[in-house]
Amino acid sequence: VPARFLSAQRIQELRVTHRRHETDTGSPEYQVAGMTERIAHLTNHLKEHPKDFSTRRGLVALVNKRRRLLNYLFREDEKRYVDIVSALGIRHKVPGSIPSKEDQYGRFPPQKPNKGKSKIKLSKK
Repeated sequence: VPARFLSAQRIQELRVTHRRHETDTGSPEYQVAGMTERIAHLTNHLKEHPKDFSTRRGLVALVNKRRRLLNYLFREDEKRYVDIVSALGIRHKVPGSIPSKEDQYGRFPPQKPNKGKSKIKLSKK
């Protein structure tokens, strides 16, 4: 049985378990469930064929599309977001506010003072 066929079956199973109602095809959960299995399939393909760059490009596009859907879901309904991420085992960093300089670099020691070693001399008027 070809791997693509098994992957297609798995995509269908995941979509059925994560859809919100019987005729659902557009909810973020449904889309993310299908994309997650496609990403897993393409990742395995790229392990066997590491020089397949067109598939790698498609995989990166798919991961980015899933990331944008998860960001949207997080903004709209945090509980549904947590449910889908935990159910599918997705590693996703939620979009946050822009960190301040102190938040970003606070764990590093402060810069040493220049002690007059500057190459540019300021003229006093």
